[in-house]
Amino acid sequence: MREQETTTNRVDLHCHSTASAVSKLGVSRALGLPECATPPEEAYELAKRRGMTYVTLTDHDTIDGAVELAERYEDAFVSEELTARFKNADQAVHICVWGITPAHHEQLQALAGDVEDVAAYLDENEIACALAHPFFHVGAPLEPWHRRRLAEIFPIWETRNGARARELNAPAAIYIDTHGGTGTGGSDDHAGVDIGRTYTETPAAEDWRGFLAHVRSGRCEARGDQGSAAKWAHAALAIAVRTLGRSTAEPDPSAVLRMAERVLTEGEVRSGALGTDLAPDDARSLVGAWIDSVGLEEDPIALMQSGAFTHGDLARRARRAHEKRLREVAQGPMDATMPARIFAACIPAVPYAPAAAFLGREKAKLVTREGEPRRVAIVADGIGGTHGVTRTLEQVREHGVPGFEVELIGTDRGVDRRLDSVAEVDLGGLDVGVPSLPAVVETLAEGRYDAVHVTAPGPAGIAAVMVAKAMELPLIGSYHSELSSYAALRTGDPSAELAMKVVLGMFYGRCDRVLSPSAVSDAAIADLGIGAARVRRWDRGVDTTRFDPALRHPTHGPERVDVLYAGRLAAEKGVDLLAEAFERARAADDRLHLVLAGGGPAEGELRTRLGEHVTCLGWLEGDALPRAYASADLFCFASQTDTFGQVILEAQASGLPVVAVNRGGPLELIQDGRTGVLCEPEADALAEALAGLARSRRMRDRLARGGLLAARGRTWARSMERLGEGWAGALDESTVSRRAA
Repeated sequence: MREQETTTNRVDLHCHSTASAVSKLGVSRALGLPECATPPEEAYELAKRRGMTYVTLTDHDTIDGAVELAERYEDAFVSEELTARFKNADQAVHICVWGITPAHHEQLQALAGDVEDVAAYLDENEIACALAHPFFHVGAPLEPWHRRRLAEIFPIWETRNGARARELNAPAAIYIDTHGGTGTGGSDDHAGVDIGRTYTETPAAEDWRGFLAHVRSGRCEARGDQGSAAKWAHAALAIAVRTLGRSTAEPDPSAVLRMAERVLTEGEVRSGALGTDLAPDDARSLVGAWIDSVGLEEDPIALMQSGAFTHGDLARRARRAHEKRLREVAQGPMDATMPARIFAACIPAVPYAPAAAFLGREKAKLVTREGEPRRVAIVADGIGGTHGVTRTLEQVREHGVPGFEVELIGTDRGVDRRLDSVAEVDLGGLDVGVPSLPAVVETLAEGRYDAVHVTAPGPAGIAAVMVAKAMELPLIGSYHSELSSYAALRTGDPSAELAMKVVLGMFYGRCDRVLSPSAVSDAAIADLGIGAARVRRWDRGVDTTRFDPALRHPTHGPERVDVLYAGRLAAEKGVDLLAEAFERARAADDRLHLVLAGGGPAEGELRTRLGEHVTCLGWLEGDALPRAYASADLFCFASQTDTFGQVILEAQASGLPVVAVNRGGPLELIQDGRTGVLCEPEADALAEALAGLARSRRMRDRLARGGLLAARGRTWARSMERLGEGWAGALDESTVSRRAA
């Protein structure tokens, strides 16, 4: 049976060929990628294989490819995707114009500076046309009145674009349904992969002219597949494979990140500077690494063109490869090779990240949130254990940040949005979940958030930095721990400290704002190469209704003096110094007893070392922790790596005299001799202070009163105000930058 004798006709009314050769994207030109890499003949054959009755090409502002087909085949006709502007304005639209002659093309190009003139010419000449992807910003964003006018002069809109997700096509379909008009469909294929998978269907016609007559009369339906992030990513890969081939060279991580960022920043305006930051070899090496990482043995183009192929299947295959590699990294050694291994594990997922981010950003443009509070996503790693960062984030969720909605995101239980963890790594007794890159992208790229706040360069934090920068979301980092010192203490290798400083510099260096808890931290941040102009203060508070001396209920008499420590029991927290100081102090006063509230890798060693002179309470929850504070007699803090020392505030609010080292956060919280005692980080100095306070109840009471008064001046309400100020500053700067651009 001849195709014309069927009851319906199908045509992909939006697809491209190598005639759309010159890309307007600077990133594509830098990488040596054309707008489209499908020869017209191949486009024709693929369309016919997929059951298209007639074939056309809608290349950008050219008819060369379509003319080539029309001269060879009776069932092919000439069309183009015309770029037309509102007169004397930056707003522009794309119009699919079908069944034209070279003379029509020349006249349309001459009129393209005024979309009103274009519409009039098309109507006068009875040329079938449709407004392509009406809610996509070709130039400056369209205002509502632009679309109202477009609906008046173009009764036919493309309502099913195969390169755009269902959510992005829906507004055009709804607009046409509610305002009256006709909807068409086309693949918008640039890669020779999806031609004919999205199409326009009409009643049967004798030839393509009759088909277009049906379209002009509104006797048509948009049919077939809609787009997705996976389809968008695969199209980019297919163009690269066709144009550049593949390389066995290892891709450069910084170049890969620049590709992602430039695709997003240039993707909506279809323009961009060529630049010298990328080259074809960067794309060629990424393509080769991706094909190897996913384990593709067949030709990628042949695979994507096959009848059984689905974009979802290939995306899931890549995701499984990514997650498997992440698990292998998590099970491997934590050494200098780890960053490279993490990057290699991300290769299977890399093409999908900018695609999903771009899709999310496009969705966000369709949502009006005027008058609503701005939303911030706080991404945190390893908050399952009780420590300062965890309690700080608990306060953020409990008190809220004035003017903002906040969602805590991570792999731990109890967060607002939990990321699936593909593996866990043990960081000195603290289990940290490793999320997949797609999981982070899907969470942050859906358009819910106005800014992203990261707390540490853990697996989720690093992924969040990549996504936020790619999406051009304001990125705020808060500095919580001296991780470079941690690394040296954990490994005993000075080079580990240097390596961690490099990581921290890269992590916080990507942030638009870095929130520092203390002057000591300011200096550490400056040492990472981050200028003071980007640093703002965010100090902490304490809940004096929860931590209260009235909760005191000691389980011992005056024959025992309890020295409390609260926090992680790990080398970087100074537990060896704490134990040594306690032993020497107890040698001077045998009433001293050490109480440890917390847990960690050093707990067993401390139990063995101190025997009956130590009580390990483990991690305390609810009211148990405030009671433990209030029921002790002294508090000792020996960590030199803390940027603030939240437990010091809690001890002061509980009426405890505090002995601490004169390093890091304690310098911000303690006035020596008035609100506590500061000592050199030496066992003898700490021991002398502990023994002296154990002997003098009067001195303990005086320091306790001073500390309590100081703690009451540090409220969480004020802390949340300062956090909000830091967020607002980053958001305001981002708005100014976008307007200037």
